[in-house]
Parts: sequence; C-alpha cells; structure tokens
Amino acid sequence: MKRIIILILNFFLFISANASMNKIGNLAGKIIDHNTQKPIENVMISIDGKPMGYCNKAGKFLIKGISSGSHQITFSRIGYEPRTKVNVVIKPNQTTVQNIEMKPQSVVIEGITVREETFFQESDDAPVSSNTLDIEEIRSQPSGAYDIQRAIQAIPAIVSATDADNEIIVRGGNYGENLFVLDNIELQNPNHFAWPGTGGGPVSMITPEFVKKIDFYAGAFPAKYGDKASSVLDIITRDGNENRFEAKFDVGMAGYGGNIEGPIFPGKGNFIVSYHRSFLSLISDDIGLAAVPNYHSVFAKQVFNFSPYKKLIIDQLWGNDWIEVKHEKKSGYTAAAGGDDVYAHSGQFTIGATYKSIYQNSYSLLTLFRNFNWWKHELYEAGTKTEESKTWSQNTYEAHNKIKFSVIFPETPLGKLESGGYFNFDEFYTDKFMRPDTVFVYAVGTEIIVDTLKDENGNPIIYALDEDNKIKEKIFPKKYGGYIQEEKQFGRITVNAGIRYDYLDYSHESSVAPRVGGKYSISQTSHLSLGAGRQFQNPDYYMFTANESNKNLKPKYTDQIVLGIDKLLAEDIKASVETYYKKYFDVPLNISSTTTDSVDWSSQKINAGKGYAKGIEFFLQKKVKDNFWGTISYSYSVAKAYDPRDPTEKTEYNWDFDYRHVFTGIIGCRLEFQHYDWYDKWRKWFKFIGWLGIIPADETEISLKFRYLGGKPFTKLTYVPELRRWLLSGNQPINTERFPPYRRLDLHVQHRWFENKFNIISYLEIDNVLNTKNVWDYNYLEDGSRETIYQWGRMVVGGVMIEF
Repeated sequence: MKRIIILILNFFLFISANASMNKIGNLAGKIIDHNTQKPIENVMISIDGKPMGYCNKAGKFLIKGISSGSHQITFSRIGYEPRTKVNVVIKPNQTTVQNIEMKPQSVVIEGITVREETFFQESDDAPVSSNTLDIEEIRSQPSGAYDIQRAIQAIPAIVSATDADNEIIVRGGNYGENLFVLDNIELQNPNHFAWPGTGGGPVSMITPEFVKKIDFYAGAFPAKYGDKASSVLDIITRDGNENRFEAKFDVGMAGYGGNIEGPIFPGKGNFIVSYHRSFLSLISDDIGLAAVPNYHSVFAKQVFNFSPYKKLIIDQLWGNDWIEVKHEKKSGYTAAAGGDDVYAHSGQFTIGATYKSIYQNSYSLLTLFRNFNWWKHELYEAGTKTEESKTWSQNTYEAHNKIKFSVIFPETPLGKLESGGYFNFDEFYTDKFMRPDTVFVYAVGTEIIVDTLKDENGNPIIYALDEDNKIKEKIFPKKYGGYIQEEKQFGRITVNAGIRYDYLDYSHESSVAPRVGGKYSISQTSHLSLGAGRQFQNPDYYMFTANESNKNLKPKYTDQIVLGIDKLLAEDIKASVETYYKKYFDVPLNISSTTTDSVDWSSQKINAGKGYAKGIEFFLQKKVKDNFWGTISYSYSVAKAYDPRDPTEKTEYNWDFDYRHVFTGIIGCRLEFQHYDWYDKWRKWFKFIGWLGIIPADETEISLKFRYLGGKPFTKLTYVPELRRWLLSGNQPINTERFPPYRRLDLHVQHRWFENKFNIISYLEIDNVLNTKNVWDYNYLEDGSRETIYQWGRMVVGGVMIEF
C-alpha cells in the first residue's frame, strides 16, 4: 500500500512538472452585518495592505488577478470593526471564497481612541473564557491531525485523557461535559469509536476543511447553551463555492477520501459532500495498536438562498466504525485487565435543517434535527467467540429529535436581546449482558479455589446485572426549555446577562440557570472581564437505566466565577490572564463509593459527589504576520473532590484530572520559496521528490509543538492474594499517587504547490519526536504483578491533498 501511495503521488507531481503556470487567482465573497445579518455595502477589501476594491450594495465582491499563495485580507468600513483574515490561500485560475461578518464599531468612549483589533475576533455573548479559531489555525498545528478537538487543546483551559483520545476536559472536569454544536445542531459525540457518556474518540468525523469558524467557551458560557457542566464547542461550517465546481482528493497513512462542492442553482445555492475511509493498518505497528480500527464517514451540506433575507441550511453527518482486539489466552489476565477479546461496532448519523429569516429589526433561526448514535460491543474469553464464552455485551442506541427556535433583536432600548425555546423527544434503548462474577477465595500463592467470598448471611457474593444477568429497557424521555439573554453597553462597560430554564420529564427534574458577565475597557488596548454562572447537566440515559433506583437521579451542576484581563501588545499579538473558581454539586456516584466495602460493585448511583477546581491561566497568541506565528499557554490548577466515604465532607482527594501544571508552546513559520529565482530553476525536481517532506515547495510551513502536563493522580491499589484481585481497601486514601509528568515534542511540515489545473498539499508529521515514554496507566494482573501501559511512542505520518 505504501508503494501505491508513493506511485500515485509521484504521478501527480510528475505530470504537474511541465504544467503551464499562470499564477494568479481570484477572491470572492459576501459581507454582512454581524448583528443584523444584512448585507453591508462599500466595504474596502485590502490584500497585504494594498486596497484592491469594494463590495457592492448586496455585500458581494470579486477581485481578480491576485498572485497565488497565502495572503492577508483586510475588510474595513467606517462604522465597523475592521476584520483581517490571515493565511487566505489564493489558487491559480480558481476563486477563493471568503464570506465575512463585520461587527459595528460599538466602543466610542470620550478620551479613548479604540485600537483596531483586526486579527482577533471575540466569541459572541461571552466576555470571559472564550476563543475563536479558523481553519488555518487548525490545519497548521502539529499533532492536531486535522482534528478540531486536538487543535483546541493548545488553549490553557483544556487537557486530554490520553494520546488515543481527543476528549475535551476543561478546568478539572470529566468526560462528557462539553457541548458540541454544528451549524446550530447539537451532537452527542462527533467522533468515531465513541462511547456512551463521553465526548471524545481517536478519530474526528468533522474535517476542518469545511470549518468557517469555531467558538470555544471554557466556562460561564451564554444562556443559549445548556445541559453541559463545563464547556461549549460551537462549530460553524462554510458554504460551498457558488462560482464553480471544486474537488479535492487526499490520501495519507490514516486513510483516504475527498470532497466535491459547487453551485446548486446559479447564485441561489451551493453544496458540499465529503467522504473518508480509513486504512490505519499502515501505522498500526508504529503506534503500538493492538488491532486495526476501520471507519467510514460522510459530511454533506446544502444551502438554498431563497432571497437575500431567507435561507435554508441542511446538514448531514454519517459515520460507521468497527474494531476487533484479540489477545492470546493467558490465565494471568482478568477481563478488567484486558484479557478478553473485544468486538466493537458503532456509528451515528445526523440530519438537520435550519431556516434563517431576516426581518427589518431582527432575525430568527428555526432548527429541526435528528441525531442518532448506536453501539454494539461484545467481550469474549481470549481466543474464543461463542455464546458460552461471552463475558459482557451491550447493544444500545440513543436518538435525539429536537426542534428549537430563537429570535435576535440586535438593537433595542435594552440593548441586544435574544430569546429562544426548544422541545426534545428522545429515544434510548439498551440490551446489556454480564456473565455472573463469583469472587473466589484461593490458596495463597496458587490458583486453587478453596471457597467463595460470602456476605454477612453466609451466602456467596455473585455480581450480575440482575437476576437474568441482563438489562433490557427502552425509554422515551422528553425535554423542553428556553432562555433569554441581553447585552447592553454603559460607556466603558458592556454587560451580558441571561437566564435559562430546562425540564426533563423522565426524572421530573427542572433547573434554572442564571448567567452574567461584563467587560470594562481599561484603555484602548486592554480590558478587564468578569463572568459568573450556573450550568446544569442531566445524567446520561445509560445511567438512568443501569439500575431501577437511578431513575431518581438529579442533574449535577457547577457554579463558576471567572476574572480575566487581556491586552493587545501589537495588532497581531495578544496576551490574557484568567483566574477561576468552579464548584461541583450533585455529581452522580456509584453508591458503592460511599462505603468502605472494597468488593461492593453495585450499579446504583446517587447524587453524592461534590468538588471544586480553581486555577490561573496565561495565554499569549501571535497571529500569522511576517510569516511567523505561535502560542504560549500555561495553567496552574487544583481540582479536588470530597471523599464520599466521609459524611463530614472534610476529607478531600485529588480529582482524576488534577494535572496541576500544564504548558503548551507552539511556534511556526512560513517560507515562500516561489519568490526565489534559484527555486524556480529547480522547482520541477523538488516536486518530483516532494513527498519526502524535506524538500522546499512554493510555500512551506514548519511548526513545532511542545506539551507538558504534571503527573496525573491515581490510586495505588492493594493486591489481595487470597482473592487474586487488586482492590481499594477500606478507608485507603484516593489518588495519592501520581504518574510521571507527560512530555511530548511534535514536528509538522506542510508543502503547497500551485499549478495551473490543480494544487498539491503534502504534509509530514513526526509526533513525539523524542520518543518519550509517557505512562498511560497500569495493567493489574491476577498473579499480583503490574504492567506499565505507555501512551503513543514516536509516530511518523504523512499524506497528500490534491485540489482540482
């Protein structure tokens, strides 16, 4: 397969070597008012500082004859904040589309001349803990693997669980606490190989090629978002090209795929369709995979412009994935230690539509969607696959059917007002099996069974899901709720306030969540921000159905307060510092964790969990200017939970993701060799062997990323030889030990060649360049020994994308 990839790549490079070069392209798009969503006329478009033209009354523009390569595009007009887009790639004989929203110049203060922050855009309605990213910031990041969730982990508020997973864990939180929104559609988990109740996976289904903008909220987020305790990732995809049909084919060591886009009706609509398929077997040996994951994914979007004020957007997302993990049959392994063979098959699909209407003084969004996820997992004794050897299985699906409506009034006497409501009709089905587990007593030092562990009545302790060893249930929960939020400016101060109401009929629980924030303009280049709020999150449906008593679970919630200050050091450099305090209440815990019985594995949960996280974060970001860019982020945090075994709530322990110190540094540069005479002389030969990743190209980007995390806490289990099990014994303290600190250096090299008929992008990435052995976890064996499980070692990946 590697030889085939190289032959295909060299074929395209070879036939392009003698292509006639006409290195100019076009730029087109539409400019609208961010608040009213109406077109703006007479906006000046400048390219690399040189004025090139204006948009018309409909906000549309077309600029021809631009030299190929990466450019800095600035949009400016009196009364609006200028916008600058960096790394906008102009391709020969093609039209690059940039649709822009511009915000009115809202800050006019006597004695202050507001500096134009053209490079940095703020997220909507959130004065604190928010970041906005675009496609090029994701594409150029080392170890991002073109993955949105991995890319935003450069932000100081975020950590991940493992190298193999892109879960977003924010400020002492846990799995599944991040809300995913795609074009106003909520997704449960936009990843392949997902698991119920989590938000991560090894492979993202959303390719950044179609991303227009990402807003990430790390805390105290606006009232329009709900049912998540920690954070929000709001993804807005771009429209397809309305001017011409375009296609792209990409192939790499992780898989292959492509996309096509173009107009549906001239000037009235457009579409995007993308498909990807894995062949991860090419890198399985390099990264130590025990098995080869397989997946398919499709993303599609259609846009119908009925008029300048009426628009219909339809999104589809589909994924299918499967994996088999087989082990040699060993008597020393337990199922929990990974000795079982695993057969996992899962998938999801989403279809949704949003109808956008623009009125004279407002605009509205009506969204209807269905998000369906399913999982089928089976575990068998190693080396077998029969019903008799099955140890555990689940066949589960979860569907969210939702309609929601929101209306925004940009300018009222009370400021900007937004309100909305929703109704969910959900479905959840689960069919689980677990082989009864008897706790045997062994003769110490042998595998000879001498007895079984008994309860206080002298009966053998047998663990199973229920009397039939199965759980089979289907439920149809319904949710509804609404929100209202306001933004108002008082001189130097901008205030955001909102309140949200949610109700879940299955648990008969309702919640009221207030949010408030404010920003004070200290000077023309610095701001002081404050935000606070309460965020509720209902238990996952699999929790409700795991035990009859779990139907009474309440939603957990967090109270958060954030204080921050930011300063614009230059037009392309911004620094910020934030400190926060976040407290958890009513976290669902296994009732067994509230006792000192080390062999109590009941599935019943109660709202007994409490904890808190506090910390300080520093973020320095340089946007692309003069071909250099980078970020430095550092956070120090403490995340603690109250030991549920202590009824006085005085005993604390380190929470699972209490890393304390987290540092991420990224630096990158772009080299434009196409402007050098010596390069032009040797260009065709450079392309012919360009797949090596070390040869100059028309444009070459090189970036480095270093990541450090303090040691993750864990509990040192106690081996009980007579039971041949590792247990948390009695009142043993929790998470008193720490793994060694995590360190990783990654290198990314990207090449771009501009051709007359098509363009070529190739990349080479070396993750964990120094092959640092970072400890993931320990595997506890029945014989009393312990194996160390490491995260990914050095991994070399590469690929090529061909744009037509």
